[in-house]
Amino acid sequence: MTKRFMSGEDSHFWEKISGTPAANVYISIFNAIQEGIEIVDQAGWVQYINPAFSTITGLKKEDRIGKNIYEVVPHGPLVKVLETGHPVFGERMAMKDAGIDIIANTAPIYVDKIMVGAVVIFQDITEIKRLNAMVRESKNKIQDLHQKLSKVANAEYNFEDIVGRSYPIRQSIEIAERAAATESTVLLTGESGTGKELFAHSIHNASVRSNYPFIKVNCAAIPENLLESEFFGYEKGAFTGAARQKVGRFELAHGGTIFLDEIGDMPVPLQAILLRVLEHGEVVRVGGTESIYVDVRVIASTNRDLKKLVQEGKFREDLFYRVNVVNIEIPPLRQRQEDIFPLADHILKQTNRKLGKNVEGFTDQALESLNQYKWPGNVREMRNCIERAVIMAENTLLSERELISSLSLEQSAGLEGEEPVALDVMEREMVKRALKRFGKTVAGKKKASKALNISLRSLYNKIKKFEMN
Repeated sequence: MTKRFMSGEDSHFWEKISGTPAANVYISIFNAIQEGIEIVDQAGWVQYINPAFSTITGLKKEDRIGKNIYEVVPHGPLVKVLETGHPVFGERMAMKDAGIDIIANTAPIYVDKIMVGAVVIFQDITEIKRLNAMVRESKNKIQDLHQKLSKVANAEYNFEDIVGRSYPIRQSIEIAERAAATESTVLLTGESGTGKELFAHSIHNASVRSNYPFIKVNCAAIPENLLESEFFGYEKGAFTGAARQKVGRFELAHGGTIFLDEIGDMPVPLQAILLRVLEHGEVVRVGGTESIYVDVRVIASTNRDLKKLVQEGKFREDLFYRVNVVNIEIPPLRQRQEDIFPLADHILKQTNRKLGKNVEGFTDQALESLNQYKWPGNVREMRNCIERAVIMAENTLLSERELISSLSLEQSAGLEGEEPVALDVMEREMVKRALKRFGKTVAGKKKASKALNISLRSLYNKIKKFEMN
């Protein structure tokens, strides 16, 4: 490289600069600026550094002024400007003699259209780089925690797991699939046991949030005095027993979905807090003051009539409209008659895997019982009924006898009237039905007592009571 510079004593830089009217003003400004400033003449001799230069670099005036930039920083932006006459903006470089990293803007200095030197203004980005590294490390840790959390708090089911070909259930699935493609809040309504949670899982897994947590909160199962801290977490010392900070369910669900099961049972005071969270996307931990941003998709469910609760003052009207953006009514099993057999077969296969059994199916009489029963507990009741029957199964096919004890007594007896029926009338009907099925021989009565889940002695007492000899 050609070094075109004189000695510092031979430079007439300041004589040329001082001829400008605003020179002293500029120097005063330079002294007050918090960025580092360094000025060199056209030969590269350092003529000026401002106080911030020394503060940032730790170099004193005598360490820099009078030195030549071609020797101190031969590949720096000042050299580039002196050799090209063009400014250099946003250049990142390391000042090895100061042990820092900077980002610099450099420009030539002209007097009467003649370049007399160059100036560099720079900022120390060492701390910024360190903070950026910390942020990246924190983001990686957060991402890792999210991945681990997603494995624990993930949705288990998909729409393929919803068994049914009837029009009511297919209509509900179609609406749910459309809702899954949006960010809208969903309200799942229907009787207990219809599969609202199954729909919630499926909507999450079909959404863009499927790789993030699925957090369930049963609003009816958590004590009222703990609901707020469960939802939003708490700070250390917020109340007696709060020995450490706790993250709430909304924070855990960040990026994913929170499923508010049985939202109709949520206390009114907490409803107001929940409404603010849904509207502003921020939570405040119990005992805290800092607002924490959360990005959460909400799916709620209830088996209660929310409109009626609103009229009774037990549910906030504004919260009702906030959660009832997309309403999906899950039909009861009695409205899905054609789904009973496919559902029963599906549940039986699942139960076999769960219990390590090998029950192949149902007898014709058992299928008839399943079909005639009205299933007030819906799919959940069917699942429990079949599981109990499989546990008690004696053969490869489930019989009516093995199902009958799990079914509603009134429905099994075929007594479907609206008016209540006396227990002794239903009891008589069940004994009569069992004896007709198994016969009145000793062997038949033993089978009948087993089917009715009573002792043989009790059966004889009932036969005597109802005069069935």
